[in-house]
Amino acid sequence: MKETKVTNTVWHWRWKNHLQTLNEVKGEASYFPYIEELRAFDDFPKTRFDKKFMDWLDSPEPRGPEPKTKYAAIKIFLLDLVDKGKAKKLGSGAFRTVYRFDENPDVVLKYARGGYDEAMRMNKEDFEIARKYPTISPRVYAHDDEWTWVYMDAVKPAIGSFDEKYYNAVRDTFPRLTNYILQNINDYLPINPESADDLMLVLSIAAAKLSRGDRRLYSSGPRDLGIKDWVDRHKEAILKEADPAFIQLSKAMVEYDISPSELRQGNVGYGKDGKLIIIDSSIFED
Repeated sequence: MKETKVTNTVWHWRWKNHLQTLNEVKGEASYFPYIEELRAFDDFPKTRFDKKFMDWLDSPEPRGPEPKTKYAAIKIFLLDLVDKGKAKKLGSGAFRTVYRFDENPDVVLKYARGGYDEAMRMNKEDFEIARKYPTISPRVYAHDDEWTWVYMDAVKPAIGSFDEKYYNAVRDTFPRLTNYILQNINDYLPINPESADDLMLVLSIAAAKLSRGDRRLYSSGPRDLGIKDWVDRHKEAILKEADPAFIQLSKAMVEYDISPSELRQGNVGYGKDGKLIIIDSSIFED
């Protein structure tokens, strides 16, 4: 295997104080568990048509073990860590799987299974969103050049529309605008004021309408139409009361075509500071 170096990993830092935090830890491997092992898989063939496979097929009998692709080797490595109790599989979507390691539970690894372009695009979008919209995104740190894997902040998903922590996260992230919404809820705004999901729906519909102009928004029923009508009547005040996080949310929604109905429990969460965070870019496929 070739010698691995710090420069083999692409680093992205959001704040200077966080860079200082990383400088204080005893080497990057202690902050990003198993990063050296993941880098070493770059030496593996990416497909069964790569030269290493062809050389193996052309080799005389008896052949050695069949080479593994980079993506199969990483999957086996991660599953072995889970079996040994050194890692935990947090969840799996259509294209990616998320792992957390016992050595540092503050970061997670998102692995693009199978090396599919769609999966690696999502990893790349996670980084781009963190760079452009840091207020509403988890920090993204290290990744390989192909975006097969990426280390990022662990985010606790919001579960339960009436969960106090979720509700407080919405209020603390958008304090001015949520205050305005609650003060004007009697103007035919069809939501439950104690529901964090309902507040997020008003915020996301407002962000989408203000960023997309006259473009038609998908409606899932009469309540959405009622919220849209309320947003139209309060458009000027919403702009006046817009929090910095709301401005970033509005820009992200138009750039990545986020559906307002997706910004709800399970797809949003909160970091150590309790502020609301969009968990990942897999909800941007609409």
